[in-house]
Order: sequence, then C-alpha cells, then structure tokens
Amino acid sequence: MGTYVIETNKLTKFFGKRNVVYHLNLKVPKGVVYGFLGPNGAGKTTTIKMLTGALRPTYGEIRIFGLRMPNDRVEIMKRVGYMPEVPIAYEDMTIFEFLVYMGRLAGMKKEDAMEQAKELMEYAGIGKLAMNRIGELSSGQKQRASFAAALMGNPELLILDEPTANLDPLGRMEFIGKVIQLAKAGKTIFISSHIVSEVEKMCNYVGLINRGTMLAQGRVRELASIEEDDYDVLTSDNGKAMAFLREKPYIREAWEEEGILRVKVDPRFLDEFFLAFPKYLVENGIRLKLFRPHTSPLERILMEKFGVGEEV
Repeated sequence: MGTYVIETNKLTKFFGKRNVVYHLNLKVPKGVVYGFLGPNGAGKTTTIKMLTGALRPTYGEIRIFGLRMPNDRVEIMKRVGYMPEVPIAYEDMTIFEFLVYMGRLAGMKKEDAMEQAKELMEYAGIGKLAMNRIGELSSGQKQRASFAAALMGNPELLILDEPTANLDPLGRMEFIGKVIQLAKAGKTIFISSHIVSEVEKMCNYVGLINRGTMLAQGRVRELASIEEDDYDVLTSDNGKAMAFLREKPYIREAWEEEGILRVKVDPRFLDEFFLAFPKYLVENGIRLKLFRPHTSPLERILMEKFGVGEEV
C-alpha cells in the first residue's frame, strides 16, 4: 500500500454526454484533514458517491487503503465512516436504533454498538433525543445524528459531504473543534465543502475542484503561507466573551474593533479554543452571531487563480 489513504487515477464520470467529473487525481495522505473545496455543482458529491461505491465511475481507478473500489467495497466500507450530504433516510427509526444499526453494519457486536451509540449521541450533542424518531428531528439534529452514525465502529477514514450545511454558527464551531480533535487522534478526514472559511479552519490539506476538474491540490500552508490564526467574533455579550478570552494563555491578543472582537489564537492550541469557547458561551447563555477568519489565505488563492470568492 502507498502513502495515500485515498488515491484516484483519471477518475471520470459522465451522465449521458455531460461530463461531471473528469480525470480527477485525488491524493489524500494518511492522517490529514483534506478539504475538497469547490462551488455547488463542481462534482464534489458525484466524486464522493464514487469513493463510497454508490456510483460506478465511467472510467478511472479508485484505491482506498490500497484496495480497489468498487471491487473491495465491503472490506473498504468497514473502515470508513460516511456522512452523506442529505442526512439519513431511516425516518421511522429512533436515533439510538439507527446508530446501533450502523454499528452492526460496521461489524460491531450488538452490546458494543449500544454502548458506543450512547457515547456518540452525547458527543454529537443529541443525548437527550435518543428515543426520538429521525423523521421528527430538525435538519440540524439530523446532521448531528448523521455525524454520530459516521463515527460508529471507530473508522480510520471519515468521508463527510457538506457536514455543516444545516448547523447554526455555534454548531458549526463545535463541529470544527471535533474535527480537529478527531484528526489529532489519528483519523484521516475527507471533507467536501463550498465554504472557504470553514475549510480553512478545519483542513491542513486541500483539493480545489471546479467543473469536475482539479485546479490545485496540496498542503494549505504550501498553497498559501499562513502567519497566524486571526478571527472575527460577534456575540450577544461581547464584554463577557472578551473577559473570558483575555484570561486564556493561548489567546495572543483580543480587542474590539467596530463592535467586532478580533482574536489572535496561538495555532498550537486551536482545538482548545474551538472546544472551550463554545462551552463557555452555552454555559453563560451567550449567543454566537458571527465567527470567521479575519484574513483568508485560501480565499486569496481562489481570488487570484480562479476569480471566485467566500462561498465558491
């Protein structure tokens, strides 16, 4: 097996005469958070459906863990957690039943699946909804249940298609913190998105796709030199938020500018910031209204090379 967890060679998909993905050469190294970034309709979901075996390529080759997809699909998918763009279809199951079912599909014993389902519901912020049917959930709750389902069986590789689409700003920030945490625990994570700022916060590797073709691929820090992590934050109580941030050793600077908090974070402690700050806001009943990088190197690359902006 090579150094890549996912590797494709000239991956191509036609729908009739329409060319949706063309000669795509993905290279996803082990242990990275890979942001698959491109506008809606760029071919991201079609690529992911081919990676997970839901669609057959017109031609080209896919290797995951060195095994061939779709030939070795069953073996591959036991090691993959997949979160589709449109979360979950099992409307009549409760969240708990759904997670246990997904665990069983991943080859877990029933008792182990039940135990892990309880832990993951808590982790994804839906512990109190265990006995709710999936059909009764809001789109954001479905998204959280789908994320928990992708983690059942402790997969080595996570493939997440537009995973923050239905989350509110606080939910998005929590999700980013969890992704950073999972990456530190050694998982390889492949995330498709059209939101530059989110890819920038989560990903250390990126592939830029447009009209089914790869435009650039590589480490974010090589594609754009990032000097420090600088964020704009707006809450319903900036005074309290500022007091909290200023006492944290990993916050290099924090000040207010035209009603917006500017926060410079030590990059080594980003996950602490992403996990501790939302927790503090929730515990103190403070709403998060805005959260984004102050400057966006990736956005600059996209503007310079391809003339596209924030939501590409």
